Formats: sequence, structure tokens, C-alpha cells
Amino acid sequence: MRIGDLLTRAAKWYPEKEAVVFEGTRLTYRQLNERVNALAHALIDMGVRKGDRVALVCHNSHYYAEVVFALAKIGAVSTNLNWRLSPREMAFLVDDSDAQVVIFSQRFAYLYEPMRVLLKREFRFVGVEGTLGEGMVDYDELIARYPNHEPEVEVDEDDVFLQLYTSGTTGRPKGVMLTHANMIANAHSTILEMEMQRDWNILGLLPVFHIAIFILIDLVMVGAKVTFVHTFDPAVLLATIEKEKVNTLGFTPVIFSFLLAHPDLNRYDLSCVKNIIYATAPMPVDLLVRSIEKFQCRFIQFFGMTEMSPTLTMLIPEDHVMEGPEHKVRWLGSAGRPVMNVDVKIVDEQGRDCPPGVTGEIIARGANMMKGYHKLPDETAAAIRDGWYHTGDMGFFDAYGYLFIADRKTDMIISGGENIYPREVEEAILKLDGVQEVAVIGIPDDAWGEAVRAIVVKRPGAELTEAQVIEHCRQHIASYKKPKGVDFVEALPRSAVGKVLKHELRAPFWKGRTRKV
Repeated sequence: MRIGDLLTRAAKWYPEKEAVVFEGTRLTYRQLNERVNALAHALIDMGVRKGDRVALVCHNSHYYAEVVFALAKIGAVSTNLNWRLSPREMAFLVDDSDAQVVIFSQRFAYLYEPMRVLLKREFRFVGVEGTLGEGMVDYDELIARYPNHEPEVEVDEDDVFLQLYTSGTTGRPKGVMLTHANMIANAHSTILEMEMQRDWNILGLLPVFHIAIFILIDLVMVGAKVTFVHTFDPAVLLATIEKEKVNTLGFTPVIFSFLLAHPDLNRYDLSCVKNIIYATAPMPVDLLVRSIEKFQCRFIQFFGMTEMSPTLTMLIPEDHVMEGPEHKVRWLGSAGRPVMNVDVKIVDEQGRDCPPGVTGEIIARGANMMKGYHKLPDETAAAIRDGWYHTGDMGFFDAYGYLFIADRKTDMIISGGENIYPREVEEAILKLDGVQEVAVIGIPDDAWGEAVRAIVVKRPGAELTEAQVIEHCRQHIASYKKPKGVDFVEALPRSAVGKVLKHELRAPFWKGRTRKV
């Protein structure tokens, strides 16, 4: 089965069922499929062929779904780009992707000309919601000129379907190539594990330019619905959930912090919410408990990475235990168990399996493992060794097979010869009243190699001191793990998908030094 087949099937069996809602647009599966087919024919007429890349700079909307599925039906590759990048970064990715066409949303008009002048060659541009310059073709006018019957292109399940760029937080962004088979395998696993239903109405808030696109694949496979929201505005978000009777939410941990602190939260009727999916960054246990108590619904955690399409493990609803045996309550701090058809192991520096409770590198394999990095064979060979993808994440299994994430391999702090995992320190600090968020990093220390430093965001109105934070840690974790210094900031720097950019926090401390960790 190929990705395009999913939409063709859904349009056949659920033609009048609503598939996509975005602002004033509502499309049934039949209407969505017709627009997708028209776009597919238009792209073929523009010279896009099987295997060609098409770069997409677009907001969360029905347009995104249309482009992705149109490219899937003609065997072309959707190269989804992060619209939060600078024009220079975006120009690099457009050039690197080898795209033939660039589809660009007018909502990011401020990026268009600064990016375009930096490109190394000419590209054909299609404008979403209007054109931005001479030679750009209007998207809606384009598809209106083409028939809506199914395109006849032979597509193989091993053909590349997506090319998604890693965030580049530790170096040059890499184009992760995911095939139709990769994404279908991930859909089978995730739909089964989270017990996805056809009546789900999913809030499309997380950026579709990232791996959150897998939810779009899942919902079309089962015939569910997505209600897209382009930007995070708590008032708009809550009003949309209430008005559209959204029953499934997808959030990053930081969004829970904002919503729980919103003064008008209780004014909205959120009784329609039955499922909440959270992913992309570790969820502090205290925040998770407060969220469960507030929303009183099924919670589902995903852990994975782009290279695995993206799912490795899942903490399913029945594993969100707040009272009961101690080992089950501890699972709230875990990433759950490996999903169906994915093998996960913890290995030491020599590649040997680590026993339960011993921290090592997380490696994985499965039918959802990427084909490789675009034009980077050496990096591909370094990441996939002996059939296993080496994640660079550190963690351990408990005696029951639940995965606990320690940290990124590159985030680990070595102080006085002791390995310190920042997440453990962060979890301790988050238990202190008045702490909204925290990031723990290693900074240079002439005596110990590295010293632990905490970067703290206070809750509004809270009064905290450095001494209070350090003393709190002294009472909850080993003394050598406690921070030697604390900085208070208004906000933490984050990537487009909510991950804290620790390299930005570390940079001032390591400036001028050859060694950066």
C-alpha cells in the first residue's frame, strides 16, 4: 500500500464524511481527494516527475494535506520546510533538497524575497492564498484548470515519500528520507497502540512541517478528521476546541504549562476532549499529573525521532497510573514500551546489551526506519549500523520493559568523573513551588571539568532565589548532581517543535574554548 492509496480509499468509503476543517474551509473526503487529484495533474504538467522533490513552506491547513497527498500519488517527494527558519537557513534547505518546485504560503511573505535572492538557481513557485511576485502561480487558480480523476503513476512502497530535515541543533541539518512503507508501518503500529477510532476529531496544532505529519497519515488511514489551527493562541485554541467539538488534542509539554496557567481556562467547555497525545520533549511528571487531573481523559505519550517515522515507544492510557504499586506510578516518568513491530535496545559503549536499570544508548530497528539521509552516505552509515539506528539518546529499561529517557548523549554532563543526566536534575527542580520551566546544562569548571548550572523560568509572581533552588536539590538528589549556579530567565529558547535549545544556553559559557562539552 502507498500513501496516496489511503486517501483514494477514504474518498471511496467515506465520501461525505468531513475530513479537514481550517478556518472557513470544510472539506469532505470526496472534496479533499478531488482537489488532491487536480493538484497532482497540475504538478505533472509543471514537469514534476516520480522521485522529484517539491519544497513546501506552508501553514497548518487543508493546503498542507492536499500537497502531501498529491505528491504521494505521483511518486514525488514532499520536502516540508520549517517556516520558523531564517531566510538564509531556508534557502540552504531549498537548494540542498534538489527541489523542482517550491510551494509557498503568503502568510510567510516576509521570508519570500530575502530567501529567493539567496537561492543558487531558479525555481518554479506556487503561491498559497495568493502570489508573492512575478512568475509565481496561484495555487487555487492552478488546480481549477485540471481534472480531478485519479492520476496514473506507478508508485512503489519503497519510493521516498517525505524528506524532512532534522533541526540542526547540533550541526548541519540532514534530510531524512522516509518511504511510503516507512510511514505505513508507523501508522499500523500507532493506530493499533493508541486505539485510534474513526470518530476522532484531532486538533492539528503541532507543525505539520515536522514529523507530526504522521498523525495526518493515521487519520486518513482510519477515516478520522483533523481540525487545523495555524498558530498557538490560547484563546483561539480553546475556542476552537469548544466550537468544533475537538475530541483529540496533540500537544508539546510546554503547551500544557501555558494552558494550565491561562486565566480563562475554566470558562471553556472542554468536556468534548477524550484523548490527549503529548510528544517531542520529556514531560515533567508534576506537569503531567496536573494535566491529567485537569482534563480527566485518556493520555498517550509518543517517543521517537524523525529517522524512525517517528515512533519507537508509547505510554498508553492504562499506563498513566497515579495511584497504586510504586513501580506503576513511576511509569509516569517513562516513555512507555516499544510499539508493535519496533525493536528497541539499550547498549553500552561496546555495543553490548545493558541490563535493566543500567543507562546506555537507545538503538532501534523496524520497518519504520528511514531509508537514509539525502546525499549524505557517510552520515547514514554512521547512524545505521548493523541494521540498527543509533539514536544518540541515553536511557534504561526498568524490570518491566518500560523505557526511561536519561538525556541526549551530547547533553550528558561529566563532573569529577561522574555522569550526570540533566533530566534527573530538572525533574527535581520542577518539584519546587514557583518553578515554571527549567533547563540544566554543563558549563566549564577548571577543577571538575564541568559544573551543573540550572536555567530557571519562574511562575508569574513567584519569588525564588539561587540558594533556595540549590538547597531544594540537595534534599532530593545526590549532592554531586545539584547545580552550582542558577540563572533566572523570562523564557527558554526552543526549536519549532518545542525542544529546548540547550546549545544556545551553553554557548555563552563555552565561548572561546575549543571543547564545547
